[in-house]
Amino acid sequence: MSSADYLLSDSASELERLRLQARVWEPETEAWLDQFGPMTGWRCLDLGCGAMGILGPLAQRVGPSGHIIGVDVDPMQLRGARAFVAGNKLANVEIIEADAYASSLPDNSFDLAHVRFLFAPVGRDAQLMNELWRVTKPGGTIAIQEPDAAAWGCYPPSDAWDRLKTVIGEVFRRGGGDINAGRRTHAMLQERGAEDVRVRAAIVALAPSHPYLRLPIQFATSLKNRILDGGLMSRSELDEAIAECERVASNTQTIGTTFVVMQVRGRKPA
Repeated sequence: MSSADYLLSDSASELERLRLQARVWEPETEAWLDQFGPMTGWRCLDLGCGAMGILGPLAQRVGPSGHIIGVDVDPMQLRGARAFVAGNKLANVEIIEADAYASSLPDNSFDLAHVRFLFAPVGRDAQLMNELWRVTKPGGTIAIQEPDAAAWGCYPPSDAWDRLKTVIGEVFRRGGGDINAGRRTHAMLQERGAEDVRVRAAIVALAPSHPYLRLPIQFATSLKNRILDGGLMSRSELDEAIAECERVASNTQTIGTTFVVMQVRGRKPA
């Protein structure tokens, strides 16, 4: 996968969105990884890690005897990931440039292969699942985190918020992705032959002024050209919806809920 294939832009705002995303979901990632049991010494892969991914939680769990590889293809995300690793002195983490769908990583080489929010924007389910399966050791774990947008909303409700959410989902669909990809991941692992497939659902409540209340704005900004070129909204309609969502997000009476993250894991047969 080239960076051009990725649905979302490679701008500085997208980099910051991914950093915020990693921080928001880190507590739920930690709670999920706690269910995996001891991971000391594991060799782990974070495929499509972006600027942070789950590199920090993995590095802490595998310890000095373990090794983490983060993979991305976009130069800006790679720079962000390397800066994160250096800034946090993660000596057991290595960042490499590679195609998440067809890397040159060796077969059967990881105790854990993880991907988050890559099925949703890009799709190509079979190809991505094949890569996860290929690089995982027999007996190793494949772990997937993908969204289900059913719960994503703000309160009091906002027509502009709902309009942007609908348009964002349609852009994902037209690009070959699925904003509700999390609904399919459990079945994907079962159909591929994974054993002991388990699922956990995570959702975060957003208090007034939480920065993640601006997520529809961040998505719409990153997807602006696709929205306009696809005729989904006019420029004035998009600008008005973004401005209204800015007012909603800054209103001290507004609360929200994130999309659900479906956290699914299964074991490759030994």
